[in-house]
Amino acid sequence: MPYQISDPVDIPHLQQILDAFEAEIVERERVAAALAIKNAELHRELQRRLAESESFNRVLVSLLQKTVLDQVLDTVCAEAQGLIGATGSAVLLLTDQAWLEVKHRLGKPLAAVERLPVEGSLAGQVVRQGEPIFLNDAALFEHGQVYQWPADLSALLAVPLHVNGGIIGVLDVVNKAGGFTEEDVRVMSVFANQAAMAIEHARLQQQAEQLAVLQERQRLARELHDSVTQSLYSVTLYANAAALALAAGKQDVAAGYLRELQETAQEGMRDMRLLIFELHPPVLETEGLVAALQARLAAVEGRAGLQTEFHVEGERRLPIAIEGELYWIAQEALNNVRKHASARHVTVQILFSAASISLEVLDDGVGFAPQAVPADGWGGLRTIAERTARVGGELTYESSPGAGTRMKVEVAL
Repeated sequence: MPYQISDPVDIPHLQQILDAFEAEIVERERVAAALAIKNAELHRELQRRLAESESFNRVLVSLLQKTVLDQVLDTVCAEAQGLIGATGSAVLLLTDQAWLEVKHRLGKPLAAVERLPVEGSLAGQVVRQGEPIFLNDAALFEHGQVYQWPADLSALLAVPLHVNGGIIGVLDVVNKAGGFTEEDVRVMSVFANQAAMAIEHARLQQQAEQLAVLQERQRLARELHDSVTQSLYSVTLYANAAALALAAGKQDVAAGYLRELQETAQEGMRDMRLLIFELHPPVLETEGLVAALQARLAAVEGRAGLQTEFHVEGERRLPIAIEGELYWIAQEALNNVRKHASARHVTVQILFSAASISLEVLDDGVGFAPQAVPADGWGGLRTIAERTARVGGELTYESSPGAGTRMKVEVAL
């Protein structure tokens, strides 16, 4: 039978229900679209932060691989400009509590002065407050609020370089098209923390090298005084004694003094040759450890009358820092042999393996009792121990009175 409606339909009420249902659908679609947009924005932000983090890690690895301060500073300035699109940059480091010195600059415009006072300069304000500062208003530069910067400076961002709770300087970037933003401040602050660690690492490395050079100079000065100066003084005494003996007609006595004079002069020449070689081992950097030790044995031990042997297995070049320390260790050991061992024969052996390098110096001299050596060694032994520790190596001695000495240093690579 046909369908019949028993009661009249409330059309207005039904329309309200339909309108409400449609409005809810529209609202849900609007919320879904907004969530999709927000999720897309969050995804883009996450991707940008991940890329930024990867960039920072790459920069940090690159910086820490460099140990020369000038190279580190150049990398810092170049990366700082590239990160935010600036055209110039500079690193200023504190020389004392009153002055900042411009240690490196890159791009344009360049800083107009070599150093700035902590009091009265924008960079100094960054140091005093420990917070970044950025200015995009050229009028501020024209009114002298920035201490002695070039006339073509239009925007500047300065961030502190923090290390271990202190500030070592300031990183400046300048003249970004459109000016600097709060996002630039955040990015540069993160980068500056990494740059500060690399700069401090390079500075400490430089200071350690300078200290090592000073210690080496002091050692050579002591050697010069203890050996060559004493030899020259003895030569003078023997020459005067020979002259007095000849004047008294004692030719035999004078001849004895002259023989002593000759031997002393030859010893002085050997000592001087050794000191000259120590001052400048010419082949170490250019040809490596093996060539440098061959040259040393020929120039010093060979001329001193020692029989020498030199054995090498698996030769290859190593980082100059390791080769340098091993060279000076071998040299110190050879000095001990020549001066104290009364040896006739000395052997140097170097074994390169995939994971390590070992250096041995063996002699047939008088030897010594290792148990009698103090914990911190003495003389050349202490120097050898210090240099071995510097490259993370292991030092061992085998010796006994009258049975010669075997010194071995092994360094893991």
